[in-house]
Amino acid sequence: MTDTNDKPIITGVKEKTKKRKGKLRENIESIAIAIALAFAIRYFVVEAFKIPTGSMAPTLLGEHKNVNCINCGWSFYADRQSETATCPNCNNETNVSLYCSTCNSKIHYRFPAWLWRKGFCTKCKTAITPPDLTNRVIHGGNRILVNKFWYWFSTPKRWDVMVFVYPLDDLTCKNCSAQFPDTAWRSGLRCPQCGSVNFKKSTKNYIKRLVGLPGEKLQIVNGDLYINAKIQRKPDSAQDTLWLPVYNSNYPPKEEVEPTWATDSGAWKINRHSLALNNVNTEGEETSLVTFGRVVSDGTGYNNRSGRNEMGDVKICFQVMPARGSASLEVVLEKNNDVFTAVIPTSDTPKKACLKKNGTVVMEKDTSLPPGQNHTIAFSNVDHVVTLVLDNSKLFVYDYDDGLVPDVRSFDTSKIRFGGSRISATFENIEIFHDIYYTALTSDTWGTTNPIQLGNTDYFMLGDNSRNSNDSRVWKFVPEKNIVGKAFFVFWPLDSIKFMW
Repeated sequence: MTDTNDKPIITGVKEKTKKRKGKLRENIESIAIAIALAFAIRYFVVEAFKIPTGSMAPTLLGEHKNVNCINCGWSFYADRQSETATCPNCNNETNVSLYCSTCNSKIHYRFPAWLWRKGFCTKCKTAITPPDLTNRVIHGGNRILVNKFWYWFSTPKRWDVMVFVYPLDDLTCKNCSAQFPDTAWRSGLRCPQCGSVNFKKSTKNYIKRLVGLPGEKLQIVNGDLYINAKIQRKPDSAQDTLWLPVYNSNYPPKEEVEPTWATDSGAWKINRHSLALNNVNTEGEETSLVTFGRVVSDGTGYNNRSGRNEMGDVKICFQVMPARGSASLEVVLEKNNDVFTAVIPTSDTPKKACLKKNGTVVMEKDTSLPPGQNHTIAFSNVDHVVTLVLDNSKLFVYDYDDGLVPDVRSFDTSKIRFGGSRISATFENIEIFHDIYYTALTSDTWGTTNPIQLGNTDYFMLGDNSRNSNDSRVWKFVPEKNIVGKAFFVFWPLDSIKFMW
């Protein structure tokens, strides 16, 4: 008897089996998927770019030279074309030429020069010492990552550093091969040599800082940016990047090219790395101040400090330890006809600290510098705002803007002073900076002589290296469709790794 639930066994039929892929095919598919993902990420998400020029220096560097000043030891960057470089810290001039100082023949380097630091002149056989050679070697530009979907979820913000497609094209006539670089493409354009309308277009990417947004009226006046007739202040993150070094007391020069400090009394002692003041026993309320002796211009070490504008937008930072029995500390910044003075009492109990403008108290706050302790002071005047920071906390923020676009000045005047009344103190780690100064380049550049109106999809871009930047002052606007993405990370060289926000 058989169970009716049993199924009959069928014999003679081969069972189908799933055919396994060969290892070669699996590897090829894996590589293809990886390549496709890489292209997708590069096209839609993140792409790496190399900075080609110095238009964004020193924020971002193209090909450049790393210079170490032989007079004070300060390290800074110089343009690859520089024959000499002037140190921002001590104004000493360093030879950074690629040619021999004896016979002007090109120097031969042992490759790679940055590693071996050996070289000699091919003609007169003069050997180049390693410290000298280090200053002459050309280094490659920074490499950055650009977020290409950043602006899918947010609108571009003023002061963003962004990559975009250069609004002018390099054209080559397909008929006669004539070349026309940096040309604005338009429908019906004809070759002026042969009359052909057939061109090969090539584009290139630029990187600049965004300063003008759609629909705004923009003007650059006396180095500052005005939007719709209002001065534009930089956020702290951008301002910290755009402060350019002028002086650092931790790098004293072996020989002073020009006097660094000028004192008003014998109560000061100028040491190699610091300054000391002791006028505690002075009768009355006499104040003694030391003055920074050099003119602060808008030059930079990168451009061989070729600045012509005296700067009033400056910052001074230092550390100070007042002794017991001291009365008060003072810091003074002068810009043209305005004198801003911060007065901070030195005592164990809070007293009235004040900020004065031209001798009149404009702000007050209860605070003090306890004696016997080290304190950090930062005093700045930038974009019509005076700020005093005491031990990393903002004590005074004074906006003195009158809401008007100022008249164009041919020059500024400025002074930086500090000291105090009946005080015994040592000032160390003294640093001085100046703000970025946007220049006109020529008399007819966009937005520098007269205000310029941006369209509803137009952006205005400027390079941080304002004296040497081909930007919107020259070729006007960047259309919205040309924006590639926001630069957010420097990944090369390794000693320059940083996020950009």
